[in-house]
Amino acid sequence: MALPKLNDYPKHTMVQPSTGEEIRFRPFLVKEEKVMLLAAESQNLQDVLNAVVDTIVACCEDVKKESLTSFDIEYMFVKLRSKSVGESSVLTIKCQECEHGNEYSIDLNDIKMEVPELQKRVNLSDSISVEMRWPQFEALQKAIDQETGTSAAEYVFTLIRSSMAAVLTEDDRIDLSEVSIKEIDEFIESMSHDQFLKIREVVEQIPSLKHDVNFTCEGCGHENNLVVQGMENFF
Repeated sequence: MALPKLNDYPKHTMVQPSTGEEIRFRPFLVKEEKVMLLAAESQNLQDVLNAVVDTIVACCEDVKKESLTSFDIEYMFVKLRSKSVGESSVLTIKCQECEHGNEYSIDLNDIKMEVPELQKRVNLSDSISVEMRWPQFEALQKAIDQETGTSAAEYVFTLIRSSMAAVLTEDDRIDLSEVSIKEIDEFIESMSHDQFLKIREVVEQIPSLKHDVNFTCEGCGHENNLVVQGMENFF
């Protein structure tokens, strides 16, 4: 005799930040939570990211990991967590004055993701420009790999490379997915300081989860006003 089905999974909706499309999803289950817990115990950032992305893909309808940006992953996972574990998250935040740890509850439904309008084309010269995009999941993986083993500068360089979709000339559109990493790096390295800054300014606009926090310290009474940022702060 087959075991009975425990639950009819409720369906919720959210908007994928990078596309603006409405996505249907279900809460994550113990099988997915177990994978994430094991990844967290490994203390390997790559394992944690893979577990989070696999959970998003499993719980959301018609979502492929290749289409996810870094900020899609942050926002969509927090929405999943709110419907799976609870709609609030209690953080311990240090006072800016005395560093006393204060418990602070955040309503995850209040978390918003503001996505700036992407500057899709950056002119480097009269005849050459770069077509930009938000970096995708695979690029984020590579950047994290490099962040753990190389400098912060190399991490930024990797994000810049992955944010460039194509190089445009007067006659051609050169798709950078068909160009070797070595050639792309040589192209970036040939830029002047001002040209590189134009590209970097676009990359620095990549959004992230953040929430304004205001509280009075229990220890010293100091009024704290700060911004909590990053997916790890909303678990």
